Order: sequence, then structure tokens, then C-alpha cells
Amino acid sequence: MFYRNSKKEKLLNELSFYKQEIKDLSYYKKTVEQQRVNDKRCKEHQKHILEGTNHIVIDQLDITNVTAIYIYKLDCPAEQWIFDLGFSLQYESFATLIGKLEFGLIIENQAKIEKVCVAKKYRNQGIATYMMKKAIAWGEVQRFSELTLFASTAIEKIENELNQSELINFYHSLGFENKFPKSNNMVYKYLPIK
Repeated sequence: MFYRNSKKEKLLNELSFYKQEIKDLSYYKKTVEQQRVNDKRCKEHQKHILEGTNHIVIDQLDITNVTAIYIYKLDCPAEQWIFDLGFSLQYESFATLIGKLEFGLIIENQAKIEKVCVAKKYRNQGIATYMMKKAIAWGEVQRFSELTLFASTAIEKIENELNQSELINFYHSLGFENKFPKSNNMVYKYLPIK
């Protein structure tokens, strides 16, 4: 009787261990699949935006509580555990946040882009364009009818920052339109899916 109970207990422990292993493997399988989907999202723009540098793109567009894209420059080799840190990576000494795009409100088939910013040292290298195109492609996959944003910058141009008219032109080049004439509220309208 004692032998059967201990053997049963041992088998239950093994079963529990293997269930956890399967759960862990399915998490990594899901992560790899999500990365494949993310890589396909932005077909028009190169995947490697900062050639010759050690950087990573954390795509959290499919995460419900934080819908965003973060780009970090790393002072160490990129490894899987670094990707698992996600947004928390900004608090690590070996990572520098160089670009981010964050969504705000997402209701039904509409989404609002709240923040788009790139660190001064990395501006005018295609990072904002990369993130915006990736967000637009994601919105198409989500079957949104529109993306909205409020285009706002400093009144006077500081260093390599875009002034207001340059910022409006940047968004126009991506397909955004002013909601009203001379308005900073902008909208990207998707074509209806038939």
C-alpha cells in the first residue's frame, strides 16, 4: 500500500512537472509566432532600422494592457530574456529607449495614437516612420476603420525636432489627413474591407 501511494505521488509530481514544461513551451511557441506576425506587419520598411548598432524592437501591439512599440539600443547582446522584459527594459542600465509609439484609447474599430517620440540623437533616421508604418499595418490587420492622433510639437524648432508644419507634413506623407482644415487632429482612414 505504501509503495503504491509513493509511486502514485511520484507520478503525480512528474505529471505536474510535464504540464508546466508544456505550458512554458507553449508560451515560447506563442512568442515566436507573434514575432513572425510582427515581422510581416511592416512589409514596406526594412526590419533593421539602425544598421551597425545593437538594437531591438519590442512590439506590444497585441498586448491588451499596453499597446505600444518600443525601440531600445542595447549595450549587450540581445537574448530572449531581454525581450521578455518588454516595457520594463527601460529601467535596465544596459538599455536605452530610443523610440516609442503608444496607443491610448482603442474602441470598437478605432484607435488613437497617444505618443510618438524618438530620442534626439536618433532622429531623422527613419525610426518614427518605421513605428508609424508598423502601427498602420497593425490597424489594417485589426480591421480598424481609422487611426487618430493629435499632431503637436514645440512652437519653435529646437535642434533637430520637427516644427509644427513639418510634423503635419510627416503625418500627411503617411496617409493621415486633417479632420478639419488647419486642425492638428489627424485621422488615417482605412478602406472598407469587402
